[in-house]
Amino acid sequence: MAHAGDVIENPVTGQRLIFLITSADSDGELFAAEGIFPPGGFAGVSHIHPHQDEHFEVLAGEAGFDVDGHRQVLVAGETIDVPRGTKHTFANAGPDEMRVRAEFRPAPPSTEQFYEIYFAFAQQGRVNAKAMPDLLDIATVWPVTSEHAVLASPPAASNTFCFARSRPSLEPPNVGRRCAGSCRPAPRRPSERMPMIARQLEAARAARQARPAAASIPGSGSTVACGASSSG
Repeated sequence: MAHAGDVIENPVTGQRLIFLITSADSDGELFAAEGIFPPGGFAGVSHIHPHQDEHFEVLAGEAGFDVDGHRQVLVAGETIDVPRGTKHTFANAGPDEMRVRAEFRPAPPSTEQFYEIYFAFAQQGRVNAKAMPDLLDIATVWPVTSEHAVLASPPAASNTFCFARSRPSLEPPNVGRRCAGSCRPAPRRPSERMPMIARQLEAARAARQARPAAASIPGSGSTVACGASSSG
C-alpha cells in the first residue's frame, strides 16, 4: 500500500512522483500527488481516465497540456480540469524544472497501484522511449491498471477487448487472429506466467525502501519522508 510522503521515480519520463493523499487517506474520495519533471520530462502517451475526473495545478515551470486535441501551456498558479473520458497528456514545456499537482476524484486503490506498477516497469527497463511496456506486460496488469487509465488509441473498447483477452492466464488459442494489427499480443515468455501485478507492486515498494529516510525536493522548500516506503 502506498502512503502519503512516498516518492517513486520513472527513469524514462524523468518524473518523480510524491504521493500526497492516497485512496486510504480519503476513503476513496481523492488521490493527490505532486509530479516533478526535468526539462524534457513527460507524463507518458495520450491516455484516458474512464472513471475519474482530474484536476491539475501548475506549481512551477511551464506545463504543456494536450487535451482532446487542443494544446495549451500553463505556468505556475494556473489550473486545468480534465473530465473523465477525455484523452490527454502533458509534458514539461520549458527550460526549467516543472512541478504539477494532480488530483483524481474518485480514488480507488488502483490509482496509486497504476503508478507503482508502471514506474516499476520503467525501473526494470521494460518500457520503450515513450515509457510504454510491451503488449503482453500491459495485458497482464490490465485488470488493475485499466480502472485508472487506458490508452487513448486504439479506442477504450478495443483496449479492453484486446488486453483482456491477451492476459497470459486467459489467452485463447486464436487471440492473435481476433486482435488484428497493433492489438496482436507479443509472444508469451515463461517468466511472464508469474503473478506480475503482485511482483511489480513488490518491486515498487522495494525501490522505495531502498531510498534514504528523507529526500529534499528541489524548489519546494520542504523535505518529504520516503524511508519506509508515479499520467497524469
